[in-house]
Amino acid sequence: MSEEKKPPQDPSSESDEATSRREKTSAVKEMFLLALLYLPMGFFLWFFAASLLMLPARLIVDALLSTPFPELFVGVFQDGFIFEVQSPLQVRNPEDGQMRPFALIINPMIYAWGMALLFGLIMATPLSVGRRIIQMLIGFSVITLVTVWGTFWEAWRDLAFLSGPEIGAVVREQGISVNLIALCYQLGYLMFPAVIPVATWILMNREFIEREVLRHRKR
Repeated sequence: MSEEKKPPQDPSSESDEATSRREKTSAVKEMFLLALLYLPMGFFLWFFAASLLMLPARLIVDALLSTPFPELFVGVFQDGFIFEVQSPLQVRNPEDGQMRPFALIINPMIYAWGMALLFGLIMATPLSVGRRIIQMLIGFSVITLVTVWGTFWEAWRDLAFLSGPEIGAVVREQGISVNLIALCYQLGYLMFPAVIPVATWILMNREFIEREVLRHRKR
């Protein structure tokens, strides 16, 4: 029996397919390059508007700390973008030996730099103006929650581990495990600020990623 001969492939179709693949690869590379170019602008706007951007996080942290734990936290106040967590607990001033109210100083920006990262990624993604604005609002809300988590557990970390044995004993009387405080603080400091912004962008642009990256790699 004679073998069936396969019809010769059209060289022009192979050339068109190769060109299409190169164009898709180039489009993805251009998007990430554009995201890198947008990053400086994102960090500038993030730092320039830091006081306003940190306000929602400050209000939420204030409610989470002072309302359920009034014996430990009086309130959270804001000076620029810096949070001052005030406590009714008294500590001795090492300079004059007098007792003074205890306060914690927290920089929430170390948890919120994902706002600038998301800005660069969203601006570089091919989206309509409406979808871009919606994604910006979603990203801001998500990173605000990351900032709330970080500052909340940093306040507990400072009380439990960095404020002396007397205050540490008061924290343990609240029934919160110091191991839990350490774990949640490490998650908020080391993992969430870096992972959640990228994960948020991937979830919001899953269709784009599947079309331009995953399907292209399967071919």
